[in-house]
Amino acid sequence: MITMTTKDLFKVLLSGACAMLLLACSDTPDNVAPEDIKKYAVFVTAGNANSEEAYYTLTVDDLNEETVISPVGSGIVADADLYWATIYSAYSNGNFYYTMEGNSVSKRRLEAGKYKEIGNVVGESSAYDLFMMKTLFNTNGLNFISWQTTYNADEEVLENKLFVVDTTGAMTVKSKNPIKFPMPTFDIYDEEGKLIPNEELSLTPSSFAVRNNKLFIGYHYHWLTEVDTAYMLVCDYPSLGNVKILKDTRLGHVSGSWYAASSSFTDDNGDYYFTTVNNDSQYGVLRIKSGATEIDPTYEYDLKELGNLGAAAGDYAGTDHHTYLKNGLAFISSYVIDVRNKKVVKDLNSFGLGTVQKTLETYTENSGNDLYVILKTDDSRWFIAKYDVDKGTLTKGAEIDSGITAVTRISRLK
Repeated sequence: MITMTTKDLFKVLLSGACAMLLLACSDTPDNVAPEDIKKYAVFVTAGNANSEEAYYTLTVDDLNEETVISPVGSGIVADADLYWATIYSAYSNGNFYYTMEGNSVSKRRLEAGKYKEIGNVVGESSAYDLFMMKTLFNTNGLNFISWQTTYNADEEVLENKLFVVDTTGAMTVKSKNPIKFPMPTFDIYDEEGKLIPNEELSLTPSSFAVRNNKLFIGYHYHWLTEVDTAYMLVCDYPSLGNVKILKDTRLGHVSGSWYAASSSFTDDNGDYYFTTVNNDSQYGVLRIKSGATEIDPTYEYDLKELGNLGAAAGDYAGTDHHTYLKNGLAFISSYVIDVRNKKVVKDLNSFGLGTVQKTLETYTENSGNDLYVILKTDDSRWFIAKYDVDKGTLTKGAEIDSGITAVTRISRLK
């Protein structure tokens, strides 16, 4: 994980990455015949600290089959699936969406062992505005919060745009409106102890959800600033009017990174849960009940019994992906947790099959009953494993071979 300290440095690196993306895209042939696509894609990273990392998409028909899948000889090199595109990306219904050149979104599918572009839309003139931070899909299409934070001096607010992209047909930007976040009420300093001016402040959205025509965004300010308050912006969707800021000081700030990983989920009752982390790196869970726009004052779930999960998942912000399963059960870190009744059901590491690895997304099937995780064994072998919620069992499936250092996602291609 690369850590950046200022927007200017971030922009320089992003510019370099975008140039690499353009070079990679120019090598993709269009004149190939379609072939039968396998059911699943497994996105992996290969390489080590002493060599350049490489990013591959592995395809397989059965995640549970005792077989070996490998990037050697069969791994698909995603044209834009470099480090930056891996972060600023989204997957839905077999389509891969990523930011290209900073001001456009490309839609691609796998065809004959290659990623082929099937749609593209230019969304903004800014070279950095369109880098996706948080993403979600609904009936309106692809929704994402832009990376760029802008200081609006006239209104004394920080703004990140919400883009809504119609992903059908030729792809169009349906709307791009600023989300207005209040200025922090405390000073923010950089790593050298210098006060950061308003026009250079950044903002990190960590949780992102839409329900009942309301938008919910958990956020924290500059990543170096540790606070003990959870902030949640609520506003109308998609108009973004009637902004309300919720605050809670019980369990720390909202957890979660600024990219694809999600630190919130909605259960089958419509209750919205989001995780927090305190300055001791201990997780917690808060809730906004169905139909409400206030944090539930009667609910708090302190997860300090699980240790410093925040440190294990990326320290201050936490980067692991949390997901809802079913019947009040959710998956957080390596734990299946009953969030309604506030109890730990199972630590998947306790099965002794390997250690659950951190991923950008968590894949589930069968209405949340089948949870797929990535395990790494003590002898550095990598496996896909399925946890069956009803049976309470964890079973190894396909093995991933040959120099893997990370698995980013498992996605359904068809």
